[in-house]
Amino acid sequence: MAGSHAGKNLHRLRRHNAFYLAVAPFLLIFLVFSIFPVLFSVYLGFNRWDGFSDPQWVGLENYARALRDPVFQKAIWNTAYVWLWSTTLTIALALVIAVLVNDHVAFGKSYFRMVFLLPLLVAPAIAAIVLRVFFSANGGIVNLLAGAVTGTPSYFDWLGSEFWIKPLVVLLVIWRWTGWYIIIFMAALQSIPRDIYEAARMDGVGRWAIFSRITLPLLLPAIAFATITSTLGGLQMFDEPYVLTQGLGGTNNAATTLGMYLFATAFTRLDFGVGSAVSWYIFAAVVLFTLVYQAGLRRLRGAAS
Repeated sequence: MAGSHAGKNLHRLRRHNAFYLAVAPFLLIFLVFSIFPVLFSVYLGFNRWDGFSDPQWVGLENYARALRDPVFQKAIWNTAYVWLWSTTLTIALALVIAVLVNDHVAFGKSYFRMVFLLPLLVAPAIAAIVLRVFFSANGGIVNLLAGAVTGTPSYFDWLGSEFWIKPLVVLLVIWRWTGWYIIIFMAALQSIPRDIYEAARMDGVGRWAIFSRITLPLLLPAIAFATITSTLGGLQMFDEPYVLTQGLGGTNNAATTLGMYLFATAFTRLDFGVGSAVSWYIFAAVVLFTLVYQAGLRRLRGAAS
């Protein structure tokens, strides 16, 4: 009985040989470049390893070392600051522009979509260079304008300021990603039936009431998607602060984010154990935020219904 059952399984495998051969390359690449790195990072989180010598088991010491590091603590604050302001301002600005274009532009919406996506085509390094031209201490456009207004030359070091470097990172993030969320919101707005708006206008409902009671609730799924994706990017932010500070993190690590701290720890100091621990801290933060946000969104939908 067992032999016949095994024979049937073998026959089934042979019959689907072409299918298994077709998916084998993808599965192999997925295992090597996705599953293995994740499992190996879990292993490294409990070991001290410099990439050359044999790993040494240290248990939870890597996680404790990261928490004790003042630079890591500052990186948490910097990441939270940049994430909160960039997410809030980017989504709010994108929502306003999307509503204005959708309601007041009758022709050429595809042109606006193309223009809004142009910043994503600019490499972060080029965008940072342009921003440095604006905010350079010597000859920067902002300082030149400030000098023209006040009548005295201005040489303020914006990029060297511990306070202003984070708002500049936020500004760079807003410039790069607002267009992407505008496209998302415009697609969501165009999926809302026009009949709802026409019925509301016939009943004498004002513009603000239409937006707050019709448009905004129907946009909640798009806003949720934008918030979650922005959070995923914000908690792992690396490109913008790295190129803007030339990899140094700003004065006194004022712009060092968790992504930059992870990179410096693992690939500059070759402390892959602590770097892996930091990566799992970031992963835990993303999962926690996602769960909390989804719970809040479900409660908000329940209250609205």
